[in-house]
Amino acid sequence: MNSLTSFIEGKLWLKVNRTKSAVDRPWKRKFLGFSFTFHREPKLRIAKESVKRMKNKIRDITSGRKPYPMEYRIEKLNQYLMGWCG
Repeated sequence: MNSLTSFIEGKLWLKVNRTKSAVDRPWKRKFLGFSFTFHREPKLRIAKESVKRMKNKIRDITSGRKPYPMEYRIEKLNQYLMGWCG
């Protein structure tokens, strides 16, 4: 990591955030909400934290604690899911 950081900061004149940066296997890291599978042929997958956030948001939208009509909840859920899938 140190040699890579010195190259980026020395040659490319870029700043490296050492608290966020790491060198590890692709399936152990996440990038922009995605990760890779650990197989012969790696595939792209959604990171576990992203799925957790999505489930919590769906629980919040469909919660019975808020006094919204069912049509409104369905509309908001459709908007969220279409945006999330995109």
